[in-house]
Amino acid sequence: MATVESFKAASSVYAPLSGEVVEINDTLEADPAQVNTDPMGDGWFVKIKIEDPAAFDKLLDEDAYKKLTQ
Repeated sequence: MATVESFKAASSVYAPLSGEVVEINDTLEADPAQVNTDPMGDGWFVKIKIEDPAAFDKLLDEDAYKKLTQ
């Protein structure tokens, strides 16, 4: 879906669900720092029309993800 580059590495970003990309956040090209400074606001990559809405229910919410990664 995207590649995030830093001084040390380039990392791929994968979509958590299958679907059709319906919008791309073009502002990231001019200001990629938004991914880090405002990830829940203006730092989004793409908007996706989800192929199987039931698959959304299998994703972790923010609190569960934080608990898993701490």
